[in-house]
Amino acid sequence: MTMIRRAYEDPRLLILAIVLVIVGGLAGFVSRASREDPQSQVRWGYVTTSLPGAEPLEVESLISEPIERALREAGTIRSIESASLRGVSLVFIRLTDEVTDVAESWTRIQDKLSEVQGQLPARASVPVLVDERRWGSHTEIVALREQGDLPVAPAVLARWAKELNNRLSFVRGTRFTETFGIPGEEIQVTIDEDSIAATNITVQEISSRIQARDSEGLDSTSQARGHALPVSLAGDIDDMDRLRDLILRGDDDDRLLRLGDIASIQRGEHQPRDQSAFVQGRRAAVIATRMDEDYGIDAWTRRQQAVLDEFKASLPAELALVQLFSQKRYTDQRAASLYESLALGMLLVICVICLMMGWRAAIPICAALPLTLGLVFFLMVPFGITLHQMSIAGLVLALGMLIDNPIIVVDDIQRRLNEGHGAVEACRRSIRRLTTPLLGSNITTILGFVPIVLIGGPTGEFMEEMGWSVIACLAGSLLLSLTIIPILAAWCLRPASDPDQQTPLYVKRRTRRTAWVQPTYFRILTLALRFPLLLLALSMAFPVLGFVTAGTLKEQFFPLAERDHFHFSVRLPTLASIEQTEHVAMQAREIVLQHPEVEAVALFVGNSAPKLHYSMVAMEDKRPNYAQGLVQLNTSGVSVKLIRQIQQELDSQLRDAQCIVSMIEQGPPAPAAIEFRLYGPSLQRLSELGQQAQELLMEVPGVLHTRASLDPGGPLFGLEIDQHEAERSGLSDEVISRQLRDSLDGVVATNLSEEIEEVPVRVRLANSHASDPERVLSLPLVSTAAGPHNMPLGSVAKWQIDQQIFSIYRRNSARCNIISAYVQADLLPIEVEHQFQQLLDAKQFQLPPGYRSDFGGISAERDSAVGNLVLYSTIVAALMIAVLVITFSSFRMAAIILGVAILAVGMGLASLWIFGYPIGIVAIIGIAGMMGLAVNDSIVILSECQNAGDAGHSMERSVYGATRHVLTTTVTTVAGVLPLVLRGGVFWPPMMIVIAGGVVGATVIALGFTPACYKLLKSGRTTSDRKHP
Repeated sequence: MTMIRRAYEDPRLLILAIVLVIVGGLAGFVSRASREDPQSQVRWGYVTTSLPGAEPLEVESLISEPIERALREAGTIRSIESASLRGVSLVFIRLTDEVTDVAESWTRIQDKLSEVQGQLPARASVPVLVDERRWGSHTEIVALREQGDLPVAPAVLARWAKELNNRLSFVRGTRFTETFGIPGEEIQVTIDEDSIAATNITVQEISSRIQARDSEGLDSTSQARGHALPVSLAGDIDDMDRLRDLILRGDDDDRLLRLGDIASIQRGEHQPRDQSAFVQGRRAAVIATRMDEDYGIDAWTRRQQAVLDEFKASLPAELALVQLFSQKRYTDQRAASLYESLALGMLLVICVICLMMGWRAAIPICAALPLTLGLVFFLMVPFGITLHQMSIAGLVLALGMLIDNPIIVVDDIQRRLNEGHGAVEACRRSIRRLTTPLLGSNITTILGFVPIVLIGGPTGEFMEEMGWSVIACLAGSLLLSLTIIPILAAWCLRPASDPDQQTPLYVKRRTRRTAWVQPTYFRILTLALRFPLLLLALSMAFPVLGFVTAGTLKEQFFPLAERDHFHFSVRLPTLASIEQTEHVAMQAREIVLQHPEVEAVALFVGNSAPKLHYSMVAMEDKRPNYAQGLVQLNTSGVSVKLIRQIQQELDSQLRDAQCIVSMIEQGPPAPAAIEFRLYGPSLQRLSELGQQAQELLMEVPGVLHTRASLDPGGPLFGLEIDQHEAERSGLSDEVISRQLRDSLDGVVATNLSEEIEEVPVRVRLANSHASDPERVLSLPLVSTAAGPHNMPLGSVAKWQIDQQIFSIYRRNSARCNIISAYVQADLLPIEVEHQFQQLLDAKQFQLPPGYRSDFGGISAERDSAVGNLVLYSTIVAALMIAVLVITFSSFRMAAIILGVAILAVGMGLASLWIFGYPIGIVAIIGIAGMMGLAVNDSIVILSECQNAGDAGHSMERSVYGATRHVLTTTVTTVAGVLPLVLRGGVFWPPMMIVIAGGVVGATVIALGFTPACYKLLKSGRTTSDRKHP
C-alpha cells in the first residue's frame, strides 16, 4: 500500500522506471547482432581417410570398421554411416538431438580418431574430421571469372583466387573461407616411353633423383669466434631450367643423361582435374566465406566489401569479380518485413483497445506494448538472443498475448473506481485479487511454449528463440501489469458516471444502432445456460469437426524457404570423366537459361556447390561424374510450375544423366526426400533387393529418379599376374603394383618454391591416362633379374574385365543399401512414402531372414522432431494440470480447463482445414503454444463464476460481466498475428492460422462450454450434498 501510494503521488519514480526500461530496451536492440536465421549447432560431420590402392572391401575392413568401433565409444552419437570406396573411407557422423555442448562432443570424437590412428595400416592417411565447413551455410560467395575473348591460363586464375581467399580470410569476423574450382597447378615432367625403355629407369627412380637434388633449405651452420654462418648447398631446383638440367646418370666417358633428354617439362593444370567451376559460362574460381556468429552481419559485410573493392581495383583486365550470393540482402528483407508486421500488429492492437476499452483505458494498456518490448530487448543481452526471423516473429506473435494482462488489470481497476474506491485503494485491491489468477493463467500460457524451447535438435534450435521471445514477452507483461500499469491506470481512469454500474461492457457512449447488443446478448446467455447439456453439445460441434477432418489434412513437415534461388544436380555414370560431366552440365545450363525468369547459373563440377542455405546438403567431394548448379532468378520467389517444367526438359533432353531440380526448403539437411534403407550381410543380395525396391519406387506417381548407395560401379580392368614369370623376372606383386601406379598416376617428386607458392612437380609417363587395355599391357616394367632391363607388363600379366564394387555402405555397423527417391516439386514426400509402403505390401515385398529395412529422409526427421515435441508437451501438460489444481484448489476445475485445451486443438485443426493449409512442424508447434493460450479465457470465466458464488451474484451476470475483456483479449490476439497471416509468406500462415482459429474457438468455448460444465458440476455437487446431509 505504501509503495503504491508513493508511486502514485510522486510521478518522478514512475517516469524514472519507464525511462530506464526504454533506454535499456534501446541499448539491447542496438547491440544485438542481426542475421536471417537462428544460429544452429553443427551436428553433422564426416571423417575422410585414404588407403591408396585398396579395394572397397579392404577399405571397409581395414579403415571403416576400426573407425566406427572407436567412434561408438565417444557417446552422444545418433548414427554412424560409412562409405568405403576405392582407396578412401568416408564415415558420416550425426550427433544426438539432446546433446547441448556440441563442441565438446566433436573434441571427444577427434580424440577417438587420434587413438584409432595407430590401429590403421601404415600406408593409410591420418583420419580427418570435417564438420561445419561442409554443413554450415555460407554468408557471402564471390567468384573470379574469365572475361574477354581468350581463356585465362589456369595458373593465373589460381594465383589471383588464392590471393583473394587469403585476403578474405583475414577480414575481422570471418570464421572460415572455402574455395571451389581453383585449378590445381603443377610442373608436369612427362617421360617419353621409348626413351625410358632404352635407359632401364623407372618413374620412381626419376622421382627419387629429383628429391635427392632438392636440399630444401639450410644444410648446416658454421660456428667461429662467436659468429654463426649458415651454410647452404647451391643449385636447388627452383626453376624449370634447373629441372631440365638434372643429371640422371653418367658413365666413365662423361656421357650424361639429363632429365630434359627423356622428358618434356612444362607448367600446366593438374590432370585429370578433380573439380572446376563456371560462372556466366566462363571458367571461374569461387570463394565462399562464413561469418562468425558473434559478429553482426552489417558491420562484417561492410568490412568484406571494402576488401573486395580494393582487390577489384588491382585485377588484370582478363579477370572479373562477380558476387554470387550475399546473405545480408535476405537478412535485411526478412527483418524489414517482420518489423513492418510488428508495427502493423501494434497499430491494430492499439486500434482494437481504443475501440473496445475507450481512450482513457487505452493509454495504460497500450503503454504495455513498448515497455514490454523494451524489457525483452534488454533481456536478450544476458540470454544471448539475436535478432532474426524467429525471434522477431515471436515478438509479433506475442503482441496480442502480452496485452491480456494489462486489459484485465485496467478493467478491474475501472470496476473498482466505479464502485467508489479511491485510485490507490482500487490499485491495491486489484493487484491483491489478480496476482494469483494472472500468475496461474500466465504460467499455463508460458508452459504451452516451453516445449518449443526444449524440443532440441536442428528443428528445436531453429524454433526455440521464437518460444523464448513469447515467454519473455508474457513474463515482462505480467511484471509490468502488477507494477507500472496499475499506477498509469490510476492516473488515467475516472469513475463511471453511473456509480451503480458494476460491469461496464462497452464504450460508455453507445450509439442507437448498438444499444440493443448488450441486453440481447444477456438474454441469449441466460437462455443458453438453462440448457447446459445442449450448450455443451453446440460448443463441442466445431472442435469435433476439426478432429474428424484432421485425417484429410495434407502433411508437409518442412515448408519452403523464401528464396529467389534454386539448384539442380547432374549425375553421370560412375566412370564418367570430369570433361564429360562438364559438357553435360553446360548443356543443362543452356536449358535452364532458356527461361526468362532465370538470371544466371553457376556450375560446380566434381563436388557440391557452396551452401546458400543451411538446409542444403554438401556431401559430394571429388566426384568427377557429379555437377551442381546454383540458379539465380530475377523474380522474388520460385514457382513450382517453373521447377517442374525445367525438370521435364532436363529429363527429356539429357537422357544419359540423372538430373534433379530442387527448391530450397526449411528444416535439417536431408540428402533425399525419401530414403528406403535395406540392411543385411550380403552385398549381392542387398544389390538385388535394392534393384527391386527401385523398380517399385518408379511405379509410384511423382517419383522422378532413384539412386542406390550400393553402387555397382561398372567394369573393372583386372590383371592376373603369372607368378612363375614374375618370379623369374625378379618382380613381386608389390613391385608390379607400385610401378604400375607410378606409371598411370605419376609421382609427386618435390615442390618447386616460387615466392609464397609451392608448385608440385609430378613425374609421369606420356599418355598414361589412356584406358585402352593394350596400352596398359604395354607399360614398361623394370626387372632387376640378370641386371636392370625393361619388359612390358603384358609379359607377366593377363587382363580380364570384371565387375567392380564401387562403394560399400554401412549404417550403425550393418551393411546397408540406401535407396534414395526424388519426387516432383510441391509433392509431399510423406504422401509418396505412404504410397510406396502400400505398394510394398501389395507386391508382397519380402526380405529374407537376416535382412531388415526402415525409412529415412524427411520422415525420419519428422519422427525425431515430433517425438521430442510430444515428450516435452506431455511433461508440460502435467505441470499445467498441477498449476490449475493449485490455482482453483479443485481437480474438477482443472479438468474443465484441460477439456478446453483439447477442444481448442480441434478448433485449430478445423482452421487449417478451412483455409487449406497443410499440417507440418510449424502448425504443430503453433498447436502446442495455442493450448496454453486458449485456456486463459476459461480461467477468467471460472474465476468469475467462483467469485459470483461467494458474493451471491448469479453465474449469468458474472459471465456477462467478464465478456468484455474476454472478447478484447481475443480480438487483440488475432489482431497481433494477423500481419503474419497476411504477409508471412509460406512459413508463418499455418502457425498463425492455428493460433488465431484456436483462440477464437476458445473464446466461444469459454463463454459456452466452460460455464455449462461449471453449472453441471455445481448442480451435481448440490444434489449430492442434499442426498448426503
